[in-house]
Amino acid sequence: VERLSPTQDRNQLGALLGPSLDTPYFESTGRDLIYILGPERGSFTGVDSEWLLIWLDESDHFERYAVYTD
Repeated sequence: VERLSPTQDRNQLGALLGPSLDTPYFESTGRDLIYILGPERGSFTGVDSEWLLIWLDESDHFERYAVYTD
């Protein structure tokens, strides 16, 4: 995540992170790109998964990100 910057566009992010998943998860968030990170960290059972959600600005460049748990 430290390697993400506002100068990166959708293609550069795809080259860095791989293809975004095509999934309805977190559809209501309006995210542009979504990646599964793996089992929830810091959880004893690890039942939930962590997801990286990325939003792009109007020019298709990185704007912000968040890590969500399902």
